[in-house]
Amino acid sequence: MVKFAKNKTLSKKIINQAVILCGGLGSRLGNITKKTPKPLIKIGGKPFLNYIIERLVRLRIKKILLLCCYKNEEFFRKYHKKIINKNTYITCIKEKKLLGTGGALINAKKKLNDVFYLLNGDTFFDGDLFQLAEEFNQNKYDAILSSKKIFNDRYGIINIKKNKVIEFKDSSSKNISNINVGTYILKKKIINKLSKKKISLEKEIFPKLVKKGKIQAINYNKNLFLDIGIKSDLKKANLILPNLRYPAVFLDRDGVINKDLGYVYKKINFQFTRNIFEAIKFFNRKNYLVFIVTNQSGIGRGYYKEKDLEKLHLWMIKKFQKNFIQIDDIFYSPYFKLNKKYSSLYFKNLRKPNTGMFNLAKKKWPVDKKRLVMIGDKKLDYQFGKKIGAKTIIIDENLDIFKQIKKFLKVK
Repeated sequence: MVKFAKNKTLSKKIINQAVILCGGLGSRLGNITKKTPKPLIKIGGKPFLNYIIERLVRLRIKKILLLCCYKNEEFFRKYHKKIINKNTYITCIKEKKLLGTGGALINAKKKLNDVFYLLNGDTFFDGDLFQLAEEFNQNKYDAILSSKKIFNDRYGIINIKKNKVIEFKDSSSKNISNINVGTYILKKKIINKLSKKKISLEKEIFPKLVKKGKIQAINYNKNLFLDIGIKSDLKKANLILPNLRYPAVFLDRDGVINKDLGYVYKKINFQFTRNIFEAIKFFNRKNYLVFIVTNQSGIGRGYYKEKDLEKLHLWMIKKFQKNFIQIDDIFYSPYFKLNKKYSSLYFKNLRKPNTGMFNLAKKKWPVDKKRLVMIGDKKLDYQFGKKIGAKTIIIDENLDIFKQIKKFLKVK
């Protein structure tokens, strides 16, 4: 039996398409963009655009559209019809000439879903896109944008009242003000009736939507925003992005995510613990990487197969996604000493309280080793947490998981 927390967002559909605007000339960067389009400038040995794509792949976005104009052949060569992580398919769309941000969308109209994420190819923003999707009131608004309060000496100003955009101003304030960080969710209908070939989303389409009260906003003051449009900011991105690390929370599965009923590998026996959805969402919204680390000796014992476990985990991930919750990765150990296939030192090192699963996580993901949390229900989870240097809590699966975590972390 599957149990879910009551959640008003369940009726919303997951957004499975992201569109990235890659067509600009990048003229303010001078000679740097004469041969290389701005989103493809190398940062830490890889194109800036890769950092944006990696965040979308993390959310398991199924389709990414790259809208390209300047040196579009470079985008086609690197990304067109590429599949990443077996789940995300990238398509490039060519503009024969610069059409502006709105015109680029009109040019791609036939490929757009009814609702989609939209991002700028020359800005990096690490706000929680699932939060953006969850907060988007589609009954009332046609678009939602991400804003950030900064010392503003070059961007337009956004005036926001009760999460509604009430005004765009072109001139920067040279003061602390809200800016648009270039990450949105849009309804396709805002461009469906437009036929003008060259048009600006920000200067021509958005102002009309603002007059109708149709743009929602969320402020992300604690999140990172980088714009590589000028040389000084490009230099800043080179210093920050390659070294960017995030806090991580590790959760045991049986007894934390779901009730420990003994070797659970079927949906029918999977019961989510009380308020685990809100607990993980709490970490998502604070920009933690979220990992499940689980000993699964049932595989080694022959009770079920790895493919059975992976099928269950895929189903579980989708249930979380429907609640706008992100699980970044799942690591498991099938170790059992009496099974020749699964008794090697490698599998033994994976088994908690050994730290093999943590080592895999930090190798694969940008983990900040100084900011770790471990949540378990057994002594071996506590031992694992202490070995990796994490703040470690042992919870009771029969009580409210979120309340226990908040009390432990001393948050209200």
